[in-house]
Amino acid sequence: IIGARSGSWLTVTTARDIAGSGISAQRLNQVLDDPYGAKTISNYLNPAAFVYPAAGTLGNHTINSIKGPGFRTVDVALSRLIPLGATQNLELRMEAFNLLNTFNLGAPVTNYDVGNFGQINTMSGDPRIMQLAVKYAF
Repeated sequence: IIGARSGSWLTVTTARDIAGSGISAQRLNQVLDDPYGAKTISNYLNPAAFVYPAAGTLGNHTINSIKGPGFRTVDVALSRLIPLGATQNLELRMEAFNLLNTFNLGAPVTNYDVGNFGQINTMSGDPRIMQLAVKYAF
């Protein structure tokens, strides 16, 4: 099974109530057309692309306009049924999840107020997992 999906859509916000409206997670002003940094773990979003809006106003950054990192994985299962007479058989099975051990990046930090804004601190999905099974049926 090959699984692939595009990244989730993100919005850069602040926890500050700059507009004085009581609205939580207020958006910032986006001042650069390209909000991305180097798209690495330590620099996925460019902090210079955003600034706080003027006091008493809401930001112009469009909701869900930044695409997060994508996800891809390859899962495989192999099995072999070996007959052992008329009423018995042996099944050998091997399964591998994320066979290629692809490191899928999680979403970057989108809270502009924290020191690690724009950095990726998590991974999405699991590392390679392999399992073997033997089943004897009688």
